[in-house]
Amino acid sequence: MKGLPRGVAAGAVLLTGLLTALNAAAKIDEPDIDADCRKVGQYAAEGQSAYQRGDYANAREIFRDQVAWSEFCRQPESATVTAYNNIALTYLRQGMWLKARAWLLLAPEEEKSRYNLSLMQPQLDALPPPRSPAGEYWQYAGYGAWNTLVVKPQGDRYAITYSGLYMGAMALYYGPNIGEFSTVTAIRDQHAVYHQPADPEFGSACDVSMAFSDQDVALTTNGDCGFGHNVRAQGLYWRVTP
Repeated sequence: MKGLPRGVAAGAVLLTGLLTALNAAAKIDEPDIDADCRKVGQYAAEGQSAYQRGDYANAREIFRDQVAWSEFCRQPESATVTAYNNIALTYLRQGMWLKARAWLLLAPEEEKSRYNLSLMQPQLDALPPPRSPAGEYWQYAGYGAWNTLVVKPQGDRYAITYSGLYMGAMALYYGPNIGEFSTVTAIRDQHAVYHQPADPEFGSACDVSMAFSDQDVALTTNGDCGFGHNVRAQGLYWRVTP
């Protein structure tokens, strides 16, 4: 998993997926939520201060809190889009063009996103095509966090690690539901499959098919992999490393 906001654990309490948003909400006083939501502006200011000092890594973590709480507290969409762009700019300043693009693609039609994408388009165009499927891939999970697929060469095969999240209604307080798998397998014709046999500890059998391209990987799951509630290896993941 990538980029959980600070203070958010990959909560084991939600691993079984049994807590509902209603039950979780009952454990938190409304004034606590109100107080946390009032910190959104503070995160924006602190992140901007770190950014102006050139401390881009620290600014990014603070801006991630801005994103998380902007989404949780249902801030105006324009404020959330600004937070996405703030994180993108920290990556842009460090030459991490694909990670910057991933954040901008969360709101690609917004004026700020279009402008910042235009700034880095020459650098994106100059990136050479990847020589193999090896790399890191992201899919947005919400609240500033990403599902990830990491692919590394291992001899004539590839080590593939998946980390998925479900950011439930109270995930910023109790942590997300999680699901993970790792496998070493061949990737042939840009295609790989993770197979999990039926096991009482992990759930029924499942297959996760991975179709790679130069820009992304598409995941399709058949069966139940026994992940946390609502976690599923499914959909498009953007490549974020050259």
